[in-house]
Amino acid sequence: MATFRLEPSKTALLVIDMINAFLKPEAPLEIPRGRDLVPKLNRLISLCRGKGILIAFIVHAFRANGCDLGLYPEFIPKMATRSILIEGTTDVEIYDQMDWQISDVRVVKRTFSAFVGTDLDLILRINGIDTLMISGVATHSCCEATARDARHRNYKVLFLTDGTATYDHPDTGWGAISSEDIQRFVLTIMAHREAEVLSVEDVLKRIRES
Repeated sequence: MATFRLEPSKTALLVIDMINAFLKPEAPLEIPRGRDLVPKLNRLISLCRGKGILIAFIVHAFRANGCDLGLYPEFIPKMATRSILIEGTTDVEIYDQMDWQISDVRVVKRTFSAFVGTDLDLILRINGIDTLMISGVATHSCCEATARDARHRNYKVLFLTDGTATYDHPDTGWGAISSEDIQRFVLTIMAHREAEVLSVEDVLKRIRES
């Protein structure tokens, strides 16, 4: 497994989809385990600010006219109503318990990966970033897709074991899968070829010692 040296001036923390649509109780796309991440991620964000590490909040949002929905309604029929994850609504506001500041970078994405169709790569290159810490929801979709795209762009990726979260998957023909099993599977795959996989506490220690 890879082990990367962390240099604060060359490192960014990506906080992916920690927004109301996924974290508010009874939200349309609620991921309850996402709320459990908030205290740990806020500790990490605070330390990153103190060390000059770039912080980027990634927000999934669509245009109100639905022109960028693509195939989402095929998999999530309620998306066809254009009432979920729409720009300008409270759905896509960063969850109010997150330590978000106006000085942080905010990137809007239209699909799973934070790199597809966004200016994230440009922002990172301009700021001399070569190392990314991946956090947020959901582990198996937006976090994994972003981590893979980062790896393919030759960024060093630190994927946080307890700084990412997902949800249980119902049976679609091959058996139900628990969030615990999904988390374990993704972390194993990430560690094999895509990223260094470590806990929030481990990365806090590495930042303090940098």
